[in-house]
Amino acid sequence: MALVVLANEVEHLLALQPAQIRLEADKQLFLRQPGYRVITAKDGVVALEKLEEERADVILCDIMMPRMDGFEVIRKLRVNPSHKNSYLILITAKFQESDRVTGLELGADDCLIKPFSLIELLARIRAGSRVVRYKKQIEHEALIDSLTGLPNRRAFEKKLEEEFDRARRYGHPVSVLILDVDDFKKINDTYGHHLGDNVLRKIAENLQTKTRRSDYPARYGGDEFVLILPEDNMKSAYQAADKLRAQIGEFDFRTSTGAFSITVSIGVSSTSEKSYSDCCPLVQEADQALYLAKTNGKDQVQTALSRNYIQVVKR
Repeated sequence: MALVVLANEVEHLLALQPAQIRLEADKQLFLRQPGYRVITAKDGVVALEKLEEERADVILCDIMMPRMDGFEVIRKLRVNPSHKNSYLILITAKFQESDRVTGLELGADDCLIKPFSLIELLARIRAGSRVVRYKKQIEHEALIDSLTGLPNRRAFEKKLEEEFDRARRYGHPVSVLILDVDDFKKINDTYGHHLGDNVLRKIAENLQTKTRRSDYPARYGGDEFVLILPEDNMKSAYQAADKLRAQIGEFDFRTSTGAFSITVSIGVSSTSEKSYSDCCPLVQEADQALYLAKTNGKDQVQTALSRNYIQVVKR
């Protein structure tokens, strides 16, 4: 058996084929010319093991194989979220329409009948790569806020689930900040939505450049932003939030009628102070803390805990 994985900087291609049609050295050289590399494994079972560690964008899979046929490989790949965007090309020496239909219905994207030329193979690989790139572009755009360039709410929720699970697995805390611009409607009404957009972009830039690489900022919606702080307890999260609040308060926005500044209110929650069954209550309590900051006068940081705790943190 031969498992051939070809990859360049952008696309990864995995080809699963019987040993009798193993790629000879000259054919491997042909495929390396467009920038691919070749890795081998002995069968489909090993292929699935390798795919747990190595991402493949385009996968070539032969139908007839021992231990596990191509249909079963496709079945297993299509239920794995890691390979939801992979482009699967089914390779077969059979001419039966039923085999091709079965493969396509199981999730294959294309069929290639042996014998085939390397030129045709490369053309199909390139076609599959274009489809994968397009899928990834659409998926990326669906997770990015177009105004600020930050991840959007959907991306934030996905990332928070990952960080929450990681924190629980390794016994580390994770904290969440929710930040809201004070009196943002007044800014839009007074200076126009164009200036309001500039305010949001400036805050987004600050969140991207003034936080740690491990932190995860996102636009939550409207004039609200969120920040995930992996491995930060309540005290350090509160300090990070207050630092952000002070930085944003120093922004100077100039208009034809004069300059103006802004303030923000921030709510903080952390798993270091309370056990959560999932990440949803963590966000809810940060949102409640934000509401407390708003009702207490704005331009401040609050937590879901008592004011006495906040005073201790400030010291």
